[in-house]
Amino acid sequence: MPFALRYIALYVPDVHAAEDFFGSVFAMALLFRESEQADGTSSTLRPEIDWGAAETAHTGIDMVALRRDEFVLALFRGAPAPGTVFELCVGLPADEVSAVRERLPQAGLVIESRPDSFGFEDPFGFRWAVQREDAEFRSSGDIAGRWINRTR
Repeated sequence: MPFALRYIALYVPDVHAAEDFFGSVFAMALLFRESEQADGTSSTLRPEIDWGAAETAHTGIDMVALRRDEFVLALFRGAPAPGTVFELCVGLPADEVSAVRERLPQAGLVIESRPDSFGFEDPFGFRWAVQREDAEFRSSGDIAGRWINRTR
């Protein structure tokens, strides 16, 4: 069985905004939402309890799980520590790479762009790479054509 990344879990300062952002940009569906209880355990909210109903009932939503195909993005309420994650990469079919780029808000989040890949920093402080699913892992210098031809 080949190695497959099953999920990524991130701390985000605003779980609701992160659910909206990642659900829209990566076309991910809600898997479930959870609320942390006073005793430290988590309970899953029934699917019909949306953000408005949770707020009306004074139930905090502390974790959201989004799914696309077999991949899950888990978003936990909290502050990411700088340097915890350098970059996350998602491999997609070529036409979907362009679709993800188009779904990004026009806030200038893209930090590098190539015809078959691009990178962006999300509003929560994480850096993402989006590339074709068949792309091989290469060095930044190789991608940009920057090679050191001599040593000191």
